[in-house]
Amino acid sequence: MKKSLQFILEMLRLIFILFLILLFYSLINTFIIETAGGFEIFEGTNLLTVFFLLQTGGLLVLMTIFYRNKLQFTGWYKGEHFKPFSKKLTQRLLILSISAIIGSYLILVFRMLTM
Repeated sequence: MKKSLQFILEMLRLIFILFLILLFYSLINTFIIETAGGFEIFEGTNLLTVFFLLQTGGLLVLMTIFYRNKLQFTGWYKGEHFKPFSKKLTQRLLILSISAIIGSYLILVFRMLTM
């Protein structure tokens, strides 16, 4: 029973942290898009879906790295088999996630230039 409660508390903590990070990022992202010309830039294309999928994927990978390397050791649920990602895997995932986020903004810039 104790382990179940700890697991539920840990999941609630993770959901709360994800909510805060995604809320903060969406506020910044909306400001950037509105500064670039608004969501009308993406009208008539499927680029908006690709734009948000790249960003969301990049952010979720960043959050996974942060959780696995730092947060899982400070929460309520203490598992016996928890280990952080290796340094090499962490670097590869960081490159992948940052590339996805930068790629999404390159789509925005490309769309601005071709309008």
